Amino acid sequence: MNFSTMSYFIALAEERSFTKASSRLGITQQTLSAHIAGVEHELGVRLIIRKVPLELTYAGGVFLGYARRMQDLERSMQQEFQDIAGDERGLLRVGIASTRSHFIMPRSIAAYQRRRPGIEVDLVEEENEELIESLQAGQLDLIVATVPKDIPGLSVQDLYREEVVLVVAKELLSKLYQGHEDEVVAEVERKGTLQPLADCPFLLLGKRDIPGDLARQAFRESGITPTIQVTSSNTETLLDLCAKGAGAFFCPRRLVFSSLSEEEQTQVRLIHLGDKALYWINVAWRKADHIWSATEAFYKTLAEEVGEMHHEG
Repeated sequence: MNFSTMSYFIALAEERSFTKASSRLGITQQTLSAHIAGVEHELGVRLIIRKVPLELTYAGGVFLGYARRMQDLERSMQQEFQDIAGDERGLLRVGIASTRSHFIMPRSIAAYQRRRPGIEVDLVEEENEELIESLQAGQLDLIVATVPKDIPGLSVQDLYREEVVLVVAKELLSKLYQGHEDEVVAEVERKGTLQPLADCPFLLLGKRDIPGDLARQAFRESGITPTIQVTSSNTETLLDLCAKGAGAFFCPRRLVFSSLSEEEQTQVRLIHLGDKALYWINVAWRKADHIWSATEAFYKTLAEEVGEMHHEG
């Protein structure tokens, strides 16, 4: 067994197919099969059940845990010796929800590349829970997400507080409430309930996205069964639909101002939902014997750029 064997087994476990795994690794299926058979012979156990899709045995699941830890150790070792040698090259895998990527990453990555031009940034956009799972699996080096601070093996730092607001086109409010829009909005904000908007159609994000989860919680607490016009995992699409009057949408406040034109911003109303719609956005990476300087530098750049954006409003 060696580091390559570990990488081969991880790819096979994730792809559940010799064909897909060998293609991903750039080797032949025969080579991959021989490596796996060799490990099984060395350990004296079966690691996989060869069917379509293939399955891991109990021993295979245990071995996968060891393989991922060894892969982490190899990557940490390579990064530490890069830092020792002063070699500022490499690939930094960064994960973030597309909701935030739109207004955080262009400016932050541009600033980072001015400081560390030899580091290639691989930007991966997934939903919040998927980002945490990918980080834990060693598929990402750093994520920007809402991350519980008690997850073992992760270092979690606060980045900024995000507010989700309910965005509604003024035209839609006028059509539904015919001159009583101010009273309806004031009641929602004062009482913290969506009951006054029970007749309003809504646009909804997926279940693993925090604004979508907040929306579903608000529906439950308000005791309403909403009319959902569109469900999507694309925040920008739903925000555009919202601005055109298709329905009300729970959306990060920052995204409203970064995605909608000035004219579109004048055509929507933001309804504030109180402290329950505020939550922390964190930066997280895996704990290790050595934290790559490129990872630490990216976190510092993010903190500086997001701080400046907050100061600018």
